[in-house]
Parts: sequence; C-alpha cells; structure tokens
Amino acid sequence: MRVRFAVSPRPAFEGRTILESEANWTILARDGERAVVFRHPSETEPDWVASFRPGSAEVSVVCAPRLLATAGEAPALRSSHFSYPLDQLLAMYLLGDRGLVLHAAGAVIGGRGVAFAGVSGAGKSTFTALAAGRPGWEPVSDDRVIVRVQEAAPTLWGTPWSGEGQVAAHRSAEMAWLLFLEQGATHEIRRLTPGEALPRLFRTASLPWYDAEYLDSGLAACGRIVETIPCGVLTFRPDAGAIDELERLLGHPGPTPGLVGS
Repeated sequence: MRVRFAVSPRPAFEGRTILESEANWTILARDGERAVVFRHPSETEPDWVASFRPGSAEVSVVCAPRLLATAGEAPALRSSHFSYPLDQLLAMYLLGDRGLVLHAAGAVIGGRGVAFAGVSGAGKSTFTALAAGRPGWEPVSDDRVIVRVQEAAPTLWGTPWSGEGQVAAHRSAEMAWLLFLEQGATHEIRRLTPGEALPRLFRTASLPWYDAEYLDSGLAACGRIVETIPCGVLTFRPDAGAIDELERLLGHPGPTPGLVGS
C-alpha cells in the first residue's frame, strides 16, 4: 500500500456512518469511498482520517497538528497513533475477493503452507509453541495470517500481527491445508466438506459484515478458499503428539530419534 500523510487543522470526511466501534473510531461511506476516523475522547475534532477506495492500494491519511512531533530537526508524526484497527481494515478492504485476513496461526512445513484457524482461546499460540524448533517448520504467525486465492495457487502469507508468542514473519508458501483448531483429549484430524468448513471460516475471517456494498467480495473469497484448499478440524491436546499427527497427514518426515535439538 502507498500511504500519503498530510496535516490539516480539521481532518474531516463527509459520509454516512456504517460502523461505530465501542472504541474511538468509526467507518464512514461516501459513494465508492470509505474512511476510518479516529477521535480521542478528550478532543472534539478527529486525530486523523484515513480515506481510500476498497481494492485500491492508495490511502490518504489527514492528521491533526497535535500529532506532530520533532525527530532531530525534521517534523514527524507519532506513529503509535496508526496501529490497530487501521492496518487490518486497510488489508481487508485491499484484498476484497482476492483473499482474507484470518484469525489463524500459520507455518510453512516442508515448503507447504498450513493455517491453523480458531477464535480466541482455541489454541493458536499453544500449537505454535508446540512446533517451535521442529525440523522443517517455519512459523509465520501465531495469530493472524493472510490467504490469497486469486493466484496460480492459493497462498499463505505471514503478517505483522502476532499473538502471545510474538511470532510474525514475512514468509509465504502455497497452501496445503486449512485446519480449524479444537482442544480435546486426543489427537485427530477430520476432513471437512466445503459446506462444513464455510461456517467455521466465517467465524475466523475478517469480513466487512457492516458494509453491504463490499460484503459480497469477502464472501466470494471465503467460497474460493473452501473450494480450493483442503479443510479439516485438528483436535489436539497440548503435547508433541499433535505435531506428529499433522506430519503424518502431510507426509512430512518427523525428527529422527535421538537427533532432536542436535
């Protein structure tokens, strides 16, 4: 994305409110444009307004003068003001029907990407920790990944958004599986049909449920994902047996006895 910053005494965007969060930001719509507006509770004017057209990589952010600081002799903007939710909203709208931001851990295993999706508490950080240091495993995230579907093959991408384990890597690989995590007493992987996988995907995908004009593109991406990527449920308990079970599914050779950690 190309983000251009400007400073104005009164950042503004005229449009209708389509989402008002319980935090300090709202989303406005005007024709084909959208804007994210952040306002601190103690201020009457917005801190910043980020406007864009969904699907475009061009973003304009207009900031209030109070965000200006000095870095050496040059003016600068306090970057701590431009974090969640702006980054993930922009990614979601840019992807459109080409992919999704998923609430999932992810890893490249033997050159193939696997996403481990789940709501908070499903075990994404736990599963990532179990696989730490496993030969042939390259973790890309323990909380958020991107799955792209309008390419030669569906692709898993790491993101900057980590979870408890602080795992975030700029890696990508062709997708092999999308697995939905469930903690249980045994280790088991059960294949899902596209119809079974779709409602689980809805619970873990970042979709503009509040934006009727662009919801269809996100739903189309969900449909492509479950139709083109093998999906399943991975039930596991927190021990290394869960990793063994997945490696059997992938046909990935596990560690040689006596050589773990060598």
